[in-house]
Amino acid sequence: MLSRTAESFFWIGRFLERAEYTARFLNVQYHMLLEIGTEEDHIQRWTTYLDNNGQLASYQTLYGEVTTQRVLEFITLNRDNANSLFNLVQMARTHARGIQDQLSSEVWCYINDFFLGLKDQHPRDLWHTPHRMLSHIQHLCYTADGVFGSTMLHDEGWNFYRLGKNIERAIRTARLLDEPVLAKAEPGIIAEHHQCLAILKSASAHEAYRKFYRAHVVPRKIVQFLLFHSKFPRSVRFSTSQIRQLLGRLSTGPRSKDIRETERLAGQLAADLEFGTLEDVYKLGLSTFLSLVLDQIEMLTNWIGRSFFRISGYGDQPAPTTNLSRRPAIRIPETTYHTVRAVLAVRHHFVYHYDSPVMQVRTLMRLAPPQHYGRQRRLDLRWHMDPPADYRHFTDAFGNLVWQLDHARIEKEIACTVEMRVETRAFYHTDGILSLQGIALHESDCTVEPAEFLQLTPLVNRSEALFQVAKRMRARGLPPLELAESILHQVHVHMRYQPGTTHVGTTAAEAFAQGAGVCQDYAHVMLALCRLAGLPARYVSGYLPGEGQMHAWVEVLVSSSQQQFPFWVPFDPTHQRRCDERYITVAIGRDYQDIAPTSGYYSGDAQNRLDVMVSVTMESHGTATAEASVQDPSSLTMEAQDSQQQ
Repeated sequence: MLSRTAESFFWIGRFLERAEYTARFLNVQYHMLLEIGTEEDHIQRWTTYLDNNGQLASYQTLYGEVTTQRVLEFITLNRDNANSLFNLVQMARTHARGIQDQLSSEVWCYINDFFLGLKDQHPRDLWHTPHRMLSHIQHLCYTADGVFGSTMLHDEGWNFYRLGKNIERAIRTARLLDEPVLAKAEPGIIAEHHQCLAILKSASAHEAYRKFYRAHVVPRKIVQFLLFHSKFPRSVRFSTSQIRQLLGRLSTGPRSKDIRETERLAGQLAADLEFGTLEDVYKLGLSTFLSLVLDQIEMLTNWIGRSFFRISGYGDQPAPTTNLSRRPAIRIPETTYHTVRAVLAVRHHFVYHYDSPVMQVRTLMRLAPPQHYGRQRRLDLRWHMDPPADYRHFTDAFGNLVWQLDHARIEKEIACTVEMRVETRAFYHTDGILSLQGIALHESDCTVEPAEFLQLTPLVNRSEALFQVAKRMRARGLPPLELAESILHQVHVHMRYQPGTTHVGTTAAEAFAQGAGVCQDYAHVMLALCRLAGLPARYVSGYLPGEGQMHAWVEVLVSSSQQQFPFWVPFDPTHQRRCDERYITVAIGRDYQDIAPTSGYYSGDAQNRLDVMVSVTMESHGTATAEASVQDPSSLTMEAQDSQQQ
C-alpha cells in the first residue's frame, strides 16, 4: 500500500476517535457542572480543560472571558479552532476524499454526510439542545466505525485505520486519568464523587466498571480499570495490546531496521502495562507514570510515521489544519554519543516581611519546573507555606508552572519553603565534548509564537551601541548557530560580573553601557543583541549548583545541518558556555518580568522586604547506565538573600 494511502487511513481513525471522545467528554462535563457546579466552578473547569489541551490562548483571542456557552461553541462548531469537532470531522473527510477509491461507497457517503450535516449547524442549534447535538455527534462516530468494520475489507487499510484509532484512544484515556482526585484513596466531598463518575462516563466505562467491581466508586479502582484492564476496549493496556498486534499484521514480509525498532517499542509499551501494578503507579506518582506512558506513545507514533509513512516527527500532531503540520522528529543520539544523567536537589526558601498588617495578599510563584521539559524530568516536589493560604496552580502562556496563593490578612510575614528533586540528561560525544542539543518547539507547553521572541521589551531594549554591535555581527553572514555563539562570546567579553551594580529593573541598554552586572543583566544584553540580529531568543530562569540563588540564561531558536527543524538551544552568557545536565530550567519568558520567581500585591500602607535562601545540591552525576556519586555535595551548596537573579 502506498505510504500516502496508509497515512490517510491512519488519520481517519485518529480524527474520528478524537471527535467521538471530545463530544462525549463535553457532554459529561456539561451535565456534571449543571448538577453541582457554581459559576466559578464552571470557569475553573473549562479554563483547566482549555489550558491542558493547549487551546486557552486561542480561545481568549477569539472570545476573551471564559463561559460555558462560549467554550462549548468554541470546541464544537468554531471553524477557527483547529481542534473543534467541525474541523476534526472536516479533516477526516479530507483524508477520505483523497483515498475515495480505496473506501467503500458506504464509508465515503457516511463521512461526507457527517461533515455536511455539521457544516449546516449554527451555534443557536447547539444552545437549543446541547445534549442532543453532542450525543448526535457521538453516535455518528459510533456508526462510522461500524460502517467501516462491516463494509471494508479487513486488509492493510483497515489495519492502519484501527492503528490510528487505538493510538488516539490510548492517549485520550491516559490524559483523562491525570486528575488529582484519582490520587486519593476515597472521594471526599460530593463534588469529588461526581468528578470520579464523570471520568468513568467520559471513557464510556461507568457501566462496565460497575459490572466488574459491583461496588461504589473508588478512585484507585478507576485507575486500575482504565489503565490495566485487559478486556475493556478503552483501557490503556487494551489499546496498547491492540497496537502491538496491528503492527505485527502490518509488518509481514522483509522488515527494515525502522520497522523492527517500531515493533520493539510497541512490545515494550504493551509489556510495561501488562505486567505493571497499581502499587508501582502510586509509588512513582500517578501523574509521573502517565507522563511516561504518553512519552512512550509519542515516541512509538514517531517511529510509525518514520517506518510506514516515510515521515519523521509524527507523534501527537496538533489537530487539523488545512495542511497536515509536521512536528520535529524525536532526536535519537548516534552510537558515538553517550548520555550523562544528573539528579539535583533544590531547596528554595523565601520570607516576605511587612512592617505592619496588610490585607488581601496575593503571591505568585514560579519556583518549580513543569513535570517535563525536553530531557529534564521533575522527580518529586514538596512545599510548605506559613501561614497557610488558599491555593491554586495554573500554566501560563509560556508553559510555566505558576502557583497562586491568597491570604486575607498577614500580620508580619509570609514564609515559604519549596523542595524538589529533578533529573536532567545531556548527550556527549565520546571525546567528552557536549553535543549540540536543545528543546524542540513541541517539547514544552509554550503557546507563544517564536516571532514574539524577536520583539524588544522595556527590559530588553535598544540603544545605539547595542544596535551597532548587532549590525556588525549580522553583517558577517554567519549561520544562526554560529551567530548565536558569536553573540555569547561578545557578551561575556564585554560584561564584568559585579553584584550590587544593577538592580531588578536595570535594562539591557543600561547594563551594556556600564559593562557590568549579574546573570540577569548578562541574559538581557544577550537577548537584546540576538533580537536585533534577527534571532528569536527567550529569557530562562532556573537553578545551577554553586550559584547560591536562582540563575538566568538564554535560549536561542536556531537551526543547523545536524537538525531538520529549528530548536531552542540554551546558552549561559555569564559562564560563556552552552547549558548541560547541571542546569534546571524553571521558567521561560520574554524577559525577567515574565518569569519573576515571586511577585504579587497587597492592600495596605506597609513596606515589605524579601529575603531569599536557595541551595542546589547535585545528588548524583554520571552516565545513564553507571552513575557516579558526587564526593562532596556540600561544596555545591550555597545560600543567598537577594531577589535579583545573580
